[in-house]
Amino acid sequence: MIEKMRKYLFMTYHREYEAFLRELRSLGVVQIKENKNTKEIETLQSLLAKRKEIETLARRTKMLQSKEVESKEAQMLTNAAEGEALIKEINDLTARAELLKQQVDAQKRDISYWSIWGDYSIDTMSALAEKGYPIRFYSVPTNAYEQAWEKEYNAVPINEYRAHTYFVTVGGPQEHNIEAEEVKAPKYSLTELQSHLELLEAELEKTNQAITDFADNKLHLLEGYIQYLDREYDFSNALIQAQDEADASLKVVEGWVPEKQAAALERALSDTPTYYTRMDIEANDNVPVKLNNNSYAKLFEPITKMYSLPNYSEIDITMLFAPFFMLFFALCLGDGGYGLLLLSVATFVKYRAKKGSAKRSVCALLQWLGGTAAVVGSLMGTIFGMVMPWAGDSLLGSVRDDYFLNQNNMMTLSIVLGLIQIILGKFIAGYKISKQKGFKYGLSTYAWALFILVGILSLGLPKIAGAIPQWLIYTMYGIAGLSLLVALFYNMPGKNIFLNLGSGLWTSYNVASGLLGDTLSYIRLFAIGLTGGILGGVFNNLAVSVSSGMPPVVNFIVAAIILLFGHGLNFGLCMISSFVHPLRLTFVEFYKNSEFEGGGLPYKPLK
Repeated sequence: MIEKMRKYLFMTYHREYEAFLRELRSLGVVQIKENKNTKEIETLQSLLAKRKEIETLARRTKMLQSKEVESKEAQMLTNAAEGEALIKEINDLTARAELLKQQVDAQKRDISYWSIWGDYSIDTMSALAEKGYPIRFYSVPTNAYEQAWEKEYNAVPINEYRAHTYFVTVGGPQEHNIEAEEVKAPKYSLTELQSHLELLEAELEKTNQAITDFADNKLHLLEGYIQYLDREYDFSNALIQAQDEADASLKVVEGWVPEKQAAALERALSDTPTYYTRMDIEANDNVPVKLNNNSYAKLFEPITKMYSLPNYSEIDITMLFAPFFMLFFALCLGDGGYGLLLLSVATFVKYRAKKGSAKRSVCALLQWLGGTAAVVGSLMGTIFGMVMPWAGDSLLGSVRDDYFLNQNNMMTLSIVLGLIQIILGKFIAGYKISKQKGFKYGLSTYAWALFILVGILSLGLPKIAGAIPQWLIYTMYGIAGLSLLVALFYNMPGKNIFLNLGSGLWTSYNVASGLLGDTLSYIRLFAIGLTGGILGGVFNNLAVSVSSGMPPVVNFIVAAIILLFGHGLNFGLCMISSFVHPLRLTFVEFYKNSEFEGGGLPYKPLK
């Protein structure tokens, strides 16, 4: 359900305004109404840019955490200096690691090149140069190397590598007529280069470990800096939203407060110099929305928010679509074993998650979905692709035609469930219109829902229950006829009969065509669930057929590999389908028939 809100107007002396906002922030129940465009305020945009920069840094840092480290809840900082110190620390470490990596790569390239010349002593080369025997280094294509250089210039071949000959000359004048490329003499021996590389690699490893330690122990503080910036943004935004009155000596601002917290707010402000008064909510007010559901429906609120919050004038239909979503998920998963697996994994992860964390609530939702899928999948007759004895022949891998959830009945069940949800959606639409405009404006929508319901019952009951009393049939015909009259001639209260009739005929066309298309969409529940079960059975048969005739140990290994890979792939595909298609049926068919508007502004009080 949507919590009721109260609208307040606050007025305070301009010098007391910041203190007043701090008081509101300590209460944490007032959402300031925005009158000015935040995109035009440079200070707010700079805070958003800063936040985005740190958020990116935090994501990169999170990727550097140890695999075994347990994530910590963000700890909000008390000032910006702490956050800037954290940013400087991780940026300095990252920059140093990058510099060391470049130096290691450069050192490896030097070692790779000078290893061609072999190891040598720099001291010996210096001593020879002092005695008049300088060592010079050359490289030349092998086919251009001349043996005469060895006598003429004291050339000594060192190595041949990739069609090049590497050689040195000992002594001789500074200028040689050797047609070869002279290489600058090395400053360090190969041993010294290798030692330097080891030092660089050790320093790089030490720096990387420091980065990992930062990610493990200080990421929650970096995330806390994001929370600090969020708080500063909210406070700065609240500062600029006030209107100046009485030559800017007074500050006037409006705010929204949940009705349950209104009394506490008034008590807190009664001893302050702030004037406040309750105001009527106007039709054009964008009232913030706060959902307040029981523990079961609250698990499905992320699904509601994934599309859009309802606006304040609507009703929250989270509780109404939650059972359908759960059942649709189970039908699409279509296998009791997969449901049990999901339930087990969700329970294990939830047990290890911290109380109150988002992970724990997600796992609780998956427990409901997995438990429902385990029951429904077992009733459908398949567990890990195996047809159960109560549903069919496990050897043939098929469900009996006389089983109450055989393929024909599953298709019928999918259509029936779709009709139930669609009719429920139309009743919800009627209630929503009645709430927004008045009962008489929602009467035609109620009439269409009742006409469809009674029409389906009058056609379906004789086929299900056999002979039914004639008076009941006539009663249903009478209700259907009366509903149709209301839908055709009273869909625009206050307008003339011809406008009502024209609008009613046009609506009847839309209802008829929409009802057919929407109902057929629910057949996907049967098709997807059937596909998952069949594919699981295919992998079971494949494991048996491929591994048959092999030695027992090999048989077991081959079958295990096929089963693990096959069911893992099938489980992943079924999970995707089981989320996507119930979401589609909820957001398209159900939301359309309930005339969901959405666009609700989330309730975010100043905290």
